[in-house]
Amino acid sequence: MSSNDDGRRAETLKLLGDYQTLLGQGRLDEWIDLWADDGVLEFPYAPAGRRRAYQGKADILAYMKHATGRVAADSVEQMRIHPMLDPGMAVVELSFKGRALANDAPYNQSLVFFFEIRDGKMHRHREYWNPLVTIDAIGGRDEWAAGFGFPEEPGA
Repeated sequence: MSSNDDGRRAETLKLLGDYQTLLGQGRLDEWIDLWADDGVLEFPYAPAGRRRAYQGKADILAYMKHATGRVAADSVEQMRIHPMLDPGMAVVELSFKGRALANDAPYNQSLVFFFEIRDGKMHRHREYWNPLVTIDAIGGRDEWAAGFGFPEEPGA
């Protein structure tokens, strides 16, 4: 690895720290500035009928404003950050204990995030999570569907 790779990797890890801080504080208007204009937020395990990808800052921000504030993470059980060979990529493993705010049901989730940074901006965030944990905590599929994500676009 070159010192240039080390510098890029440090920038990637700093951006991830800023990303998590702003998101955790609900500062979405600042958080979205970390994204590339053509960034993509992906949920490969989204249940059938729900969108698996949001592209562009406006689409990503609309999703996040709709989805945040439904659950609270009370304690982080584990967080591991894995820099990749590509200095613009990292993987984060996260497990936390929390609760659904509407009904105080347990919300204990484990996730894996893949992050890709391009030109100093978030280009891709791919999130692997168990939607059943969220559906159960929120009180069933209908309640979840009303609060998380948007329906799949016709023909998608």
